Amino acid sequence: MITTAPLRVRVAATVICIRRARRATAPLTKEEATGGERAWEGAGGDGPSRINLVFGRSDSASFEAGWETLLGQGECQNWVRSSPDKLEAMRYPGEWKFAGGAVEPGETPEEAAKRELEEEFQVKLPEDSAQCKFHLLSIKQTRPIRNVSNIMYNFVAAAEENAWLESLDAARINAALAARRERHRAEVKDGSFWQLSQALRERVSPEIREVQWLDMRSAILHTFTSMNDSCVPVNAFQEEEFARLGIRRRDPMFLTMATLLEVESFPSVQSLALYSGGICPESELKRIQWLTDGMSPEDVRRAWERNISPTDQGRKGMFRTAEERLALRRSREHEDTRAPGASRL
Repeated sequence: MITTAPLRVRVAATVICIRRARRATAPLTKEEATGGERAWEGAGGDGPSRINLVFGRSDSASFEAGWETLLGQGECQNWVRSSPDKLEAMRYPGEWKFAGGAVEPGETPEEAAKRELEEEFQVKLPEDSAQCKFHLLSIKQTRPIRNVSNIMYNFVAAAEENAWLESLDAARINAALAARRERHRAEVKDGSFWQLSQALRERVSPEIREVQWLDMRSAILHTFTSMNDSCVPVNAFQEEEFARLGIRRRDPMFLTMATLLEVESFPSVQSLALYSGGICPESELKRIQWLTDGMSPEDVRRAWERNISPTDQGRKGMFRTAEERLALRRSREHEDTRAPGASRL
């Protein structure tokens, strides 16, 4: 159904947790990513953009910065909006994503990112802020999904700077998430869940199924295939849930893909910290915002047509092609070697 309601724009924040990769990975080929499809006919008409971002003029992409990222696979059913007679799906159902969510009144984006990391990924952060280092990576605005566009403040936390992340126990977190699902399943079965207020439903409903450290190749592949013409599930869980809920297409993970690629442009935590320190949040927000709250569907359509290719001049600097990203990483590697007391964190 085509919406006629005004667009809603929300402010949200995410945290990208990274660590050094445990093993090298093979290059990602364009053939594997597209599944042999004509990529320029992908969902949303953004095939050329994602080809430029990931592959550029090459037929393969290598991820040489050596990062892994902590991602959580989202649940598919939205239990807060569902009823016994009607099942509702989450936004980005079953996708691997960063911890993040809406900035609440009175919160800063960084405070929201930390809260969401604790709530969604079951991570206990130190009370001492000096032991919890977050770097602002970027501010970007999502394309509208179900008539909502998010202005995303993206932060990075690196294991080399954060002992709590270096020692993170993914198995323990996944056990806690499984226990939460079992408690919720029992409440649904005995009917008590449906008697809860919306606030209590939000508190007990599962949001994240599991967390994993994914190498950059796997993470990019999952986001890229979300926009292919054919629906390629990320795993059996998403496939089974799509069948149960009648979901035919994956939601596009373009911005997550672009953010992961931006992380790939940093060879070290040192280069990331230097870059982050030079960001003026107010100026960056003004530069990147292309949709505003209350826009009509026709206004949104016109704005999208003007910005259909994020690598075009109209949004220059918001996203980088594969060649630009490689050149930038090499430049940062050179700067790392020249810095006093340089070390590749």
